[in-house]
Amino acid sequence: MKIIKLDAIDSTNSYLKRLLTKDSLDDLTVVVSKHQTKGKGRNDNIWENEASNNLAFSIYKKFNKLDVKDQFMLNVISSLSVFQLLKENNLNKMKIKWPNDIMTVNGKISGILIENSVKGKLINESVIGVGINVNQKKFDKLPNATSLFIETGCEFSLDSMASRLAEIFCKKFLQFEKNKEALLENYNNQLFLKNTDSYFIGLDNKKFYGKIISVNKRGELRIKKTNNEEINYSENTIKLLV
Repeated sequence: MKIIKLDAIDSTNSYLKRLLTKDSLDDLTVVVSKHQTKGKGRNDNIWENEASNNLAFSIYKKFNKLDVKDQFMLNVISSLSVFQLLKENNLNKMKIKWPNDIMTVNGKISGILIENSVKGKLINESVIGVGINVNQKKFDKLPNATSLFIETGCEFSLDSMASRLAEIFCKKFLQFEKNKEALLENYNNQLFLKNTDSYFIGLDNKKFYGKIISVNKRGELRIKKTNNEEINYSENTIKLLV
């Protein structure tokens, strides 16, 4: 496994993708940076971070025959990898918010961005970006954000966390090849606000009340409404209000 360490970069995902345009990369190549000037989140959001205080991590994965219909499993693998890393670093009270944010009782601690290269019905390769708030002590512009330091009162080595996260990702990819059902079950066991009365908003901007039941292998969120009707919602068609 190759780990490329940088002092600063616009985005670790963008850096990996630029490398791919110039040459082929070894499977599971990792890029980490002490600072991202233009860190990217899902839906074109910007990932804000203080230099040298948070983990900016991207990993490259090649596939032989990964069907597009299984692409949500990359969210499962990524979420569970970050979840395990944080648990190993004494963070116990956390959940996975569909599709791939990691939440503690005090807010969001990690976000994940997955960018796939697709040809026909197959995913050829993926660049998976992970942002983890590690040693940052306050978030003036992000009141719903938290960090490992805020949660535990301890500071952590970013290098050690990056190396360990890369190891965990490797093991999760191997598990995916052998037993993807177990991974999905584990994901559902950690699901944020599962079986809890919650508010949602749909594409029509109307709010409704319901309970999260589960997420299926296609990445659809199953919600039980107040009339006991159960409906599956795909990503970007519904938003959980917290």
